[in-house]
Amino acid sequence: MKVAVMRAELGEIKEKSLVEGDFNKVLKDVVVKALGLWDPQKSDLIIMKHRQEINVKLPISKEQYELYSQYNLRRKGDYATFEIPVYLISFENEWVDDSIFDSKIFVVAPYIDEYCTEKVEELAKSITTPEKEEKEEIEEE
Repeated sequence: MKVAVMRAELGEIKEKSLVEGDFNKVLKDVVVKALGLWDPQKSDLIIMKHRQEINVKLPISKEQYELYSQYNLRRKGDYATFEIPVYLISFENEWVDDSIFDSKIFVVAPYIDEYCTEKVEELAKSITTPEKEEKEEIEEE
């Protein structure tokens, strides 16, 4: 199985690769890599499973149907919708009021096709992008 692995920092994808192998082994290897980058004095190490909803405009091909049907495929109006498992490994983060901001993460997900990988990439960028107010404070310093 192909596995998409990405490292995102502050809204940018710093590394992106497709790894061939057992999903759980690849995931655990990435966790070990994150462990090496993690500074326990600076932040928490968080590993979280997330279900990323993907929407694809209908009609879809037979090949797409076969791929997507493995991930709870259903129809919503003019779209085919399915959910893929995405693991977020945050190794640099901080609490901001009642929520946590992840500045550096790894994202691990099964490789389905390029469209799905782009959606996972967008997720990785959005998670690590600072809020507008934080950006303005950084620019002022």
